[in-house]
Amino acid sequence: MTPETIYRAGIAGATGYTGLALVQLIQRHPRLSIGWLTSENSAGKCFNDVHAVPWAIPLIPLQDAYARARDVDVVFLCLPHGGAMGKIDQFAHLAPRIVDLSADFRLRNPDDYVRWYGKAHANPAWLAKFVYGLPELTRAELRDASYVSGVGC
Repeated sequence: MTPETIYRAGIAGATGYTGLALVQLIQRHPRLSIGWLTSENSAGKCFNDVHAVPWAIPLIPLQDAYARARDVDVVFLCLPHGGAMGKIDQFAHLAPRIVDLSADFRLRNPDDYVRWYGKAHANPAWLAKFVYGLPELTRAELRDASYVSGVGC
């Protein structure tokens, strides 16, 4: 890909707080565009029906995103905690890169999920595949990472 390439992003869970902030960032980014947005509660509406924004981007159910696998270069998971860990095998088929903005893949040790979140991780085999998304600590690994975890607040 050339430096002028425009990358297409899919956002699962686009109507929550994190999804809204991400859409706003992507709309101002010179090399990213929106490929699709999902919302389970607002599917069939447009993004500007849910938020006071100028973008009339259709909201589709997550199931429709699976049918559009590989239509995007990156998928951002803006789901509530626990929403990505059990479905990561399906999400991995949507795009070559995944950025999970929940805490589902933030920690390496599965025992830490019980300690900090009160429940076991649903897919601990995936924990080692994610790179912690803090460039100050993991810049070299992030360059070629296929799976990146959000750092949180």
